[in-house]
This record gives sequence, C-alpha cells and structure tokens, in this order.
Amino acid sequence: MRRPSALLIGSLIYLAVIFGVMLWRGISIEPEWVILALLVIAIAMGRGLTFLADWGPFLLLFFAYEAMRGFASKTGFAPHDLSGIERAVFGGTLPTLTLQHDFYHPGVVGVQDVVATFFYFMHFPLPILVGFFFWLNSRDHYHRFIAALLLMCFLAFVTYLFWPSAPPWWQVKDVVKIIDRTVQSLWGSQYFVSAIYHSFNPNRFAAFPSLHAAFPALAAVYAWPRYRGLSVGLVAWTAAVALSIVYLGEHYVIDALDGFLYVAAATILVEGFTRWRARRAFTPARPSA
Repeated sequence: MRRPSALLIGSLIYLAVIFGVMLWRGISIEPEWVILALLVIAIAMGRGLTFLADWGPFLLLFFAYEAMRGFASKTGFAPHDLSGIERAVFGGTLPTLTLQHDFYHPGVVGVQDVVATFFYFMHFPLPILVGFFFWLNSRDHYHRFIAALLLMCFLAFVTYLFWPSAPPWWQVKDVVKIIDRTVQSLWGSQYFVSAIYHSFNPNRFAAFPSLHAAFPALAAVYAWPRYRGLSVGLVAWTAAVALSIVYLGEHYVIDALDGFLYVAAATILVEGFTRWRARRAFTPARPSA
C-alpha cells in the first residue's frame, strides 16, 4: 500500500507539472481544470465518489456566480471612480502609479511583471487547492470554508451589481494595464481561455471589493485554527497578491482592504450559523404535557 507521504509528494509533483505546462503553453488555469486534476488524486486515494459529491455542487454554484458577475456589468449603473478616495488615503498619491513608475519598463517584460502576473493568475487555483487540503483532512472544515467562499462571492456580486467601480487601468490615464502587455509578450494570441469563460463576459467593473485579495485571506483565516504554518504562508501570499494587483493596475489598495472586510463578514456569518445549528441540534426536546 502506498504511504500517504509518498502519495502527497507524488500529488504535488503531478500538480506542479500540470500547472507548469499550462502556464508554459499559455492555458488559463480555470476552476474546472483544477478540480479535474484533483479528481485524479481523489480517485487514486479511493475517494473519487466522495470528491464528486462534495465538489460538484461547489463547481456549479461557482459557475453560477461567474455567469451572474458578467451580467452585473449590463445593469446600466455608471462605474464609480475610487481614485479620489485612494489619493486621500495615501496623501495625494496613487500607489499604482508609484509602483509602475519605479518598476515598470515599457516594451520590456521584467521579472516583476511575470511574478505579479503569476500571483494574479493563481486567483482561482489557490483557494481550490487549499480547500482540497481541508477536504483531505476534514470534510466539515472544507464545507465551512467553501460556504464562506461562496457567500463572499455572492455578497461581492451584489456590490458589483448596484455599486460597480472601475479599476485603475480604466479610470486613471497614466496607469498601464500591465497584465495585457505581459500576456501578449509571453503568449501572443495563443493564450487560451475556455469557451465557457468567453460566454460569461467578465465584468470590467468588479474591482471593489477585490476578490483577488479576499480569496487567499479567507483561506488564511480558515487555516489558522488547525494549520498555523499554512496560515502564515497564506498571509504572506495575500500580501504578495495585494502588491501584485496594485502594481498591475487591476485594483486600488482600498479594493483589497474592502475585500478583507468581506472576508470578515462571510466568516462571521458562516461560523455563526454553524454554531447556531450545532446548538439547535443538541438542544434536548421539551417533554410533552
């Protein structure tokens, strides 16, 4: 029988090879590909059916959120300009402009551009991989994390629907949309995004709150009670993501900070409901008269 440690090492190598090849060949690492890759690991562990039962509903609900997020851009509400608030917070400067002025070099794809793009592209894979780790160790822990993740997505969707906001690259004249130039330089027109995501028509005005910052932050929150080392690593990852999205011109700092508020709200609601349900389940029934 294969030892768990050997299976873990083999799984990490398998995932690194798959995602590495996808990035090398310019294939978008979307949730369905990540879950299919994890399904192979679950089958190897003899837990394939349980994986499908637990992850199938998540994938369907997540696709529903993605489809609705695209719809939110068609409501006719004008996008809000948050650059004034950002300048007020940072003493009249925009961190995005400062970072791009110091580190971005037009016509050259620097290491910082590639690293920032990597963190940006790991938006979907990271919470799924962390969720899979939770699932391997505790299905209850996984269910609570996924419930908070989906709740946070739908709370953000309501915000995008009624209070859309423009990212820096759209609103501020001198901000460069670095990620487009990086993708074009690395892969050109060969960068592949599945047809299902093209049909969703992504919302350009879904900047506030930043779910790019919120996803790893939520993972860090749920890792903390059981896996302190993982949680600390996820906090560092969250900081790297926040720096990357600001540098790339995709978000303001206040977008990321607001994302953390949504993390707190989703966690409080899910954990509060979980405790309420547990108390109700163990409340003894009153004897009948």
